[in-house]
Amino acid sequence: MNNKEFKRILVANRGEIAGRIVRAIQRVDKLALVIYAEDDRELPFVSQADEAYALGSGDLSLTYLNMERILDIAGEAGADAIHPGYGFLAENASFARACEEAGIHFIGPSAEAISLMGHKSMARDIASGLGLPVLEGETGELDSLLEKRQELPYPLLIKPAAGGGGKGMRIVGTADSFEEQAKAASREALNYFGSGELYVERYLEAARHVEVQVIADHHGSAVHLFERECSLQRRYQKIIEEAPSGFISEDTRKRITSAALELVRGIGYTNAGTVEFLMDEHQQFYFMEMNTRIQVEHPVTEALTGVDLVREQISIAEGKRLSFKQEDLSMDGHAMEVRLYAEDPMREFLPSSGRLEVLELPALEDVRIDNGYRAGNTVAPWYDPMLAKLIVKGADREDTRKKMLKALKLTHMTGLYTNRDFLVALLQSDAFRRNSIHTRYLDQEMPGLLGYMRDLRAGIEGESLLAAAAFIALKGEEGGPESGSPWREMGHWRLVPAIKLLWEEELHLIKYRRFKGNEEIRFQLAERESTVILDHRKGHLFRLRINNKSLEVWGIRDGSEIHMDVNGQGFTCRRPDIPDRRYIPRERSQKGWDNGEISAPLNGRVVEIPVKDGDRVEKGSALVIIESMKMENRIISDREAIVAQIEVTEGQQVRTNQLLMTLDSL
Repeated sequence: MNNKEFKRILVANRGEIAGRIVRAIQRVDKLALVIYAEDDRELPFVSQADEAYALGSGDLSLTYLNMERILDIAGEAGADAIHPGYGFLAENASFARACEEAGIHFIGPSAEAISLMGHKSMARDIASGLGLPVLEGETGELDSLLEKRQELPYPLLIKPAAGGGGKGMRIVGTADSFEEQAKAASREALNYFGSGELYVERYLEAARHVEVQVIADHHGSAVHLFERECSLQRRYQKIIEEAPSGFISEDTRKRITSAALELVRGIGYTNAGTVEFLMDEHQQFYFMEMNTRIQVEHPVTEALTGVDLVREQISIAEGKRLSFKQEDLSMDGHAMEVRLYAEDPMREFLPSSGRLEVLELPALEDVRIDNGYRAGNTVAPWYDPMLAKLIVKGADREDTRKKMLKALKLTHMTGLYTNRDFLVALLQSDAFRRNSIHTRYLDQEMPGLLGYMRDLRAGIEGESLLAAAAFIALKGEEGGPESGSPWREMGHWRLVPAIKLLWEEELHLIKYRRFKGNEEIRFQLAERESTVILDHRKGHLFRLRINNKSLEVWGIRDGSEIHMDVNGQGFTCRRPDIPDRRYIPRERSQKGWDNGEISAPLNGRVVEIPVKDGDRVEKGSALVIIESMKMENRIISDREAIVAQIEVTEGQQVRTNQLLMTLDSL
C-alpha cells in the first residue's frame, strides 16, 4: 500500500474522460499531465492540462496502447502516478504491473484483481463461488466452440473472454448462424483485447442491465453507491443511463448491492469498480461481469450521491481512507446521462468523422457537461465516436427527463451527423416515459423509433422552415449594434432578386422583396407569398413571425449550407449556386453507385472482404466490412450483381468516398 501523497499525475487517456480526470486532479491541487496522439493535438483536454506530452502519430498500438512509450514519458515527466481512465489500458493487468515495477502508482485496483475480473469465465467462476447467481456458459477458443456448437444453450450471447465494454458481443439464435457470428466476435476480440478467446452464455430475453458502483480502500472499508440502470443500449453500447433504477424494489436494491459487496470483499478489491448484472422481469439478477475501472456513466452516480469518484480514486491510491461510510450515503433525487455520438441514425448509425464545425452546449442549472471536443476540432475515425455527455439531475425521473429534453434542444452541432435528434425522440417515446425498456429494446424497436423521429420532423411545417432558411441564408452575421438588421447588406440584396435552395432533394427558386424600415422579407414560394418578420435575435437564435405564426429557430450559415434547429430537430438545406468543394466527392460517390462503383461511406480500416472477384452477390450481401470508431460496419450490395474488381485489401486504411470495388449488373 502506498503512503505517499502525489504531486504529479499523468492521465493515460484522451477526450472527455481525460478532461474530466484533469479537472479532478487540479481540484485537489496537484499537477495534471496528459499524453496525446498527433490527431488529438487540438482537443480541449490537451490545453486544459498543466503539461502535455506528444505520443506521435500512428495507430493505437503506437500511441494510447503503447505501454513502453507511456511509461517512458511518465518517468521523464516525473509523474508519481498514472490514471488510466476507461478503455485503452485501464483494464490491462500488464500495464498496472508495469507501472508498479517502474515505481509509478497505478490509480486503480491491483494487477491481480484486474486479471481475476478481466477474464469473463474466471470472473464468473469466482462470483459463483461467492454465492452470486450466474447464467450457464462456457469459455473456449474459436475452434473448440465451433466443434461444440450443436450442444450450446441457444439463444446465447457471445462475448470476448478477455474484455468488456460491449465490444465483440453477438446474440446467436441457432447453431446454423453460430460460426459466422463467432468468427466475427473472435476477430473483434483479437483486435480490441489481444485475445480471440470467447465466452458464451445463455441469453436472457428482455433483460434489464443494472449495475452497482462500488469503491474500497486499503483499510478494509468497502461501500456501494447504489445502482445504475443501463438498459438502453444499441449494439451493446449504452446510450442513456439513470440512477437510481426506476424498475427495482427496495428489497432488490438491498440484495443486489449486498451481492456486489460480497464480490468486492471476496477478492480483496480496492479502488473504484462496477459490478454488472442482468435482471429478468421478476427482478431475479445474474452476475455478468465486473469492470475494474471508472466507467463512462460514473457522473450519474456522482450526481445522485454528491461523491466525486475520481477524487476518491486518487485519495485511495495515496493510501488514505474513504472519506465516507456506507451510512453517510443517500440517494438525492434522480440523475440521467445521455451520450452524444458522431453517427447517422438514418443510415443505421454509421459513424461520422470529420470537422466539427459548430458545437454549442447548454449552460443550465442541474446540467453537467463532460465533453471531449470543441468547435473546429476534427473527429478522427480511429476512436470511439462519443463527442460529449450531458448529465442532468432532477427531483424525480419525470422531472429529470424534462430537464434533459430541454438540454438536448439547446445543444447544437454541425459538420457531422450526430444522434442528438434521435435522443430527443427517444426521450419523448411512450416506452421511455413508462420505463418499459430492456437491453434489446432499441435494436428491436428501432424502425418505430426512427419513424417517430420522422413524425416529429414532419410536424414542423415545411413551408415555414423553407421561409426561415431563406431568411437566414440572406442574413448577415452579427457584427455591430445594428447587426440584427438585414438592411446592413443592402448592396448585396439589390443585386440578388432571388436565391436557390436545395431542400430535401428538391430545388426551389425563391424570389423576395424587402421593406425598408421593417425587418421584414416577403418570399415568393411557388405560387404563395410568405412574410417573415424578425422579432428578436440573440447570436444564432432567431425568433421569427412567419405568416403571423411565431417560430423560434437556431440557424447558421456554413458555406453553401444553412443549418437550422427547431424544437430539437435539425434541418439542413443548401444553396447550390454557392461553390462548396465538400459536395464534389459526395456527388461523384452517389453517381458511382449507379455505375456499379462501391465507395467507402466512412473512414476506417478494412477488416474483412467476404467476396472475391467474379462472385455473384445477392441484394443485401456483405461486400466489405470496415472498422471505424471501434465498430464494424457492413457495406452491403443494393442489388444482384457480379463482383468485377476489388480495389482494396484486408487491413488497409480507407477514406470516405474511396473506391472499394466495382460491380457488374446481371
